[in-house]
Amino acid sequence: MTANDVTRQTEGDEPRPAGEITWQDGNVPFSPHFGDIYFNPKDGLAETRYVFLEGNNLPSAWQDRESFAIGETGFGTGLNFLAAWQCWDSDPKRSRRLHFVSVEKYPLSRDDMIRAHQSWPELSQYSKQLAEIWPHETMLPGVHRFSLADGDVSLTLLIGDAIECWSGYDGNIDCWFLDGFAPARNPDMWHPDLFAALAGASNPRGASLATFTAARIARDGLESAGFAISKRKGFGYKRDMITATLPVSIGDNGSTPDLFEIADDPWFNLPRPKKTKSVAVIGGGLAGSACADALNARGVAVTLFEKADELASAASGNPIGMLEPYLTVDDAIMGRFYEAGYRFSHRKIKKLADQGLVEADFCGVIDLATSDRKRERLDGLIARLGDKPDLVEALDSDQASERFGLALPYGGVFYPSAGWVNPPSVVRAFSDGIDMRLSTTITAIGDDEQGKVLTDGNGASYGPFDAVIIAGALETQMLDQTSWLRDHLNPVRGQISFLPEEIVSNLGDGSAIKCVLSHKGYVTPARDGMHVFGATFGRDDAHTDLREDDHAFNINQLGKVLPDVAAKLSPEMLEGRASLRTTTADHLPLIGLAPDFDAYLASYGDIDKGKKGARYIDAPYHKDVYICTGFGARGLIGAPLAAEILASEICDMPLPLEKALMHAIHPARFIIRGLKRRQLTA
Repeated sequence: MTANDVTRQTEGDEPRPAGEITWQDGNVPFSPHFGDIYFNPKDGLAETRYVFLEGNNLPSAWQDRESFAIGETGFGTGLNFLAAWQCWDSDPKRSRRLHFVSVEKYPLSRDDMIRAHQSWPELSQYSKQLAEIWPHETMLPGVHRFSLADGDVSLTLLIGDAIECWSGYDGNIDCWFLDGFAPARNPDMWHPDLFAALAGASNPRGASLATFTAARIARDGLESAGFAISKRKGFGYKRDMITATLPVSIGDNGSTPDLFEIADDPWFNLPRPKKTKSVAVIGGGLAGSACADALNARGVAVTLFEKADELASAASGNPIGMLEPYLTVDDAIMGRFYEAGYRFSHRKIKKLADQGLVEADFCGVIDLATSDRKRERLDGLIARLGDKPDLVEALDSDQASERFGLALPYGGVFYPSAGWVNPPSVVRAFSDGIDMRLSTTITAIGDDEQGKVLTDGNGASYGPFDAVIIAGALETQMLDQTSWLRDHLNPVRGQISFLPEEIVSNLGDGSAIKCVLSHKGYVTPARDGMHVFGATFGRDDAHTDLREDDHAFNINQLGKVLPDVAAKLSPEMLEGRASLRTTTADHLPLIGLAPDFDAYLASYGDIDKGKKGARYIDAPYHKDVYICTGFGARGLIGAPLAAEILASEICDMPLPLEKALMHAIHPARFIIRGLKRRQLTA
């Protein structure tokens, strides 16, 4: 549902927030802003089945398919989703997987969602599962991905304006539920730009559409976007409703008939994947194990290769890592990606922790305002999100001290959902049940008639596989397909220090660290009698020896916020751990198909000339080779989402990110950037 945030009102009415609801007929939500109910109180479920399911020829349309994607323009209470899920679940000829992608500008709270679902007791089996995964906290704008039915059903929610969301999303949607408040109540949504966006997000092999209305604004808009319109008897008292089809837009050979103009960014276009049954993943850290887990959940056979004799042997082996949101003041690309990454990781890791499979403590994180610049940024964050204490809360120094457990010299903000995680336990949970090859260094990726073949340092071969994911760190540069990344992947050494718990407890007055503290470094609550603090950030240093100088640096940083603790420490008394992080120049990871560097130069060598009318071929990749690396210190909040992205690409699912972010993390961005800036030449 979509509208301007300025509340409409009739003369004499008080302004009402656009997302506010009241209740009618018991459990029927009503929007005062739009003057409309969310569903028919008498037979809303029957109307959904008639209009959207039958109107799109469901269940027949999804039968005997590997996957099927439904798109929707207003999630509301989730009635249409629940009805579609029930229909799919009861169909013995259903598709292997069901994907439901919907937009909602004003998502209901979890409690309101549960109340609305009381209207449909026959859907309780499904509504209870939806309520279990529905966030307790505020849902920020962006893409939210949820998994249901053991991964066979995915729900992707685009939080924001329907036109903006669908215009910026590649969905490959097979059928559309064109729903929302009636055109007379919400004309802003029923705009030609929306219908064009739906056509653009449709499966090029064709799509269907159904809507409850036959209003001219809908009919004309759909026709102008290329849909073929039909009328059907409306539900109940309604005379007519619209069904529509979008014709096939690909050739007989499965390729799109038109080339792509420069404005279409063909260098980021993804090929239609083939059916994938087996994937090799190179790298046994967070990124590699997350990829293995995401693919395994989709029924893909995964073999995980790790050069060390155990998993999580590098940066993923630290005993404690912060699980902290990356919230920003503005709408910057990096902030949007890591916001999405945090919420996806948090849900996944918390579920595993609740099951006893991951060691974690969601005790909260205090982010201290240690400088004027930091204070300004945190003030801006509170200005943006200060009305959402479930996400972030402002603290003065006294409040921060009370929350932390020791006296602190500054105030800051508190992230109540955050905390710490033991990364090795996450890697173990992700890799459970996965076929593994330890002590195996892959040195080459080749091809034979049946697929990809890997070769190790001893000359042994593995495979064939349908696809390969390179999820290592700096060793990514050593493979032929990704050797060009030597100029774009940088090592950063990080050393953490271990602080014995008794040093804090001996301060007296029952002193204890109760949550994670983030300043110019960080310090955690105790785990197994030891706090972790640090960390250093040594650029272009690829060594992992433990250094007293680095312990001294960590002590110095700690002393700026906890001087009484730091005074009891000396470098020679501390233990710790050093490891390498891999970063990129723009601080975003590399996620996606591996570009063929030479072919990119040959194909796009003149894009610096700005020929808007020029036409280019689609992106040339190394077939079925993917990259997942470059997370720096943010692997915990980046790698699980990256894995979901790659698994979605490989398994032909709707993606869990909007196009702008997919382009921002695409490995080819550095090639295209270099060509546009004339730093690279063909």
